[in-house]
Amino acid sequence: MSQSPITQVLLALLFCLVGSATLAQISERSPSDRAPDPARTENFRSKRYGVFFHYLNGLQNNEASINSLGKETSWNECVEEFDVERFANQVAETGAGYVFFTMMQQERFMPAPNATFDRLTGYEPGEACAKRDLIAEIADALEARGIDLYLYWTGDGPTLDPQAFQGLSGAIPVTEDYMRAWSKVVAEYGERYGKKVKGWWVDGSYSWIGHSDATFSILAEALRAGNPERILAFNPGVDPKVSAYTDFDDFTAGEQNEFVSLPETGRFLKGAQWHILTFLGDNWGRPGVKLSKDELARYVWNVGKRGGVVTIDALLYRDGSLDRSQLETLKALRPRLEKIDAEYETRRASGNLAVDAIAFLQSLDGSRELPPSVGAVHAADKGVDGDPNTAAVGANDWAWAFVVQLPEPGDATRITLLFGGGFATEFEAFVKSDDSEWVSVGRFENPEGLKAFDITFEKRRVSAVKIAGYRPNGENQPGVQMSIAELGVF
Repeated sequence: MSQSPITQVLLALLFCLVGSATLAQISERSPSDRAPDPARTENFRSKRYGVFFHYLNGLQNNEASINSLGKETSWNECVEEFDVERFANQVAETGAGYVFFTMMQQERFMPAPNATFDRLTGYEPGEACAKRDLIAEIADALEARGIDLYLYWTGDGPTLDPQAFQGLSGAIPVTEDYMRAWSKVVAEYGERYGKKVKGWWVDGSYSWIGHSDATFSILAEALRAGNPERILAFNPGVDPKVSAYTDFDDFTAGEQNEFVSLPETGRFLKGAQWHILTFLGDNWGRPGVKLSKDELARYVWNVGKRGGVVTIDALLYRDGSLDRSQLETLKALRPRLEKIDAEYETRRASGNLAVDAIAFLQSLDGSRELPPSVGAVHAADKGVDGDPNTAAVGANDWAWAFVVQLPEPGDATRITLLFGGGFATEFEAFVKSDDSEWVSVGRFENPEGLKAFDITFEKRRVSAVKIAGYRPNGENQPGVQMSIAELGVF
């Protein structure tokens, strides 16, 4: 997750003080279209979803933070109080296939000893790196329950700790010398944990602080110390949707603020396994649940059926326990996924070619992708999820288009359309086959506000369908955007 605005300002000031990065260092990155290596990330993909926990001095050891349970001590004492068995048992209850656990974020405090860090920064054991090896204990406890462990690291290092930053030859923009020193620290952890740590999610890897292929290469080598099979993701920050970033990524970092983005090109995005990370509460490491059990399950299922993976950030308390409301929601996830799996097979048997389709919300001219109205509530997939009580609604444009890319092209003669809360007074249905142009199969006036339409046409091969709503606020229609509750292709 991205640093706070205050931290970004601090980094920007450091940037100005030490000089400007080259244009190549701060420009937008464009990773190459690498051939994917399915075997490398197959174990990760097969888990479907996992959980992410922030464990930091500023949270679990800050009496002002809910995560601390109102207690503040030395960092070393805080780490000693973590109940590993409680933590592992509750994670197992969530049904998660893996855990991401933070090692540090901008400060010096880490939940495990590191002699290299102490030597380079001048800190005594326990002053920065805890004497207890909490990570080793967590790894063993999770492994006993069949749960994989991944760790969180940063590409900017302890920027908020002057002593540590100076001891590591810290610099913003980051330099290769700084990354070599910082890499020695993470390499010690990598060598120690070996195959018990399956991969790293690396925050603070922004091009605007000087990261380049050279610095990524240095870090990547160190992150795989002790286990060359570790998979990596470098985080570019929050993009409008999940995107590829570097050629060193085995999976996408996928930092998002909502459960909305879906894989559009299958399992891989420019050679990296498609993956999203976002929070279940009202922000990172915060309590509460912003999606219902069914909504979360439907989203995770939709991502999984398209080959992607979902990581869910949840609140972790000082004692190693999870937020109760989040735990109850997560406990329901695996059973609901199994139920949706069964329903999916039934829907496939109906002959509907739009089952498991990828849907898009677009401007009427097709030039822009629209965000969903009210976030995940009206995401595009709601129009093909088999549930007439959910609906896809595009935001920002009154007139808009709903586009459905079929999982596999097929011969079709009929489109079934069910409007949700908002219907189109005038709309048009289009079909296309592969790379051909859109072909209209009917334009309709709907002043009465009929909800259901059965659109028939001569049999043709169809790979995609589009419903263009032309007059969303016509006579006898509520003044809201067109809403697509369900679309089928037969």
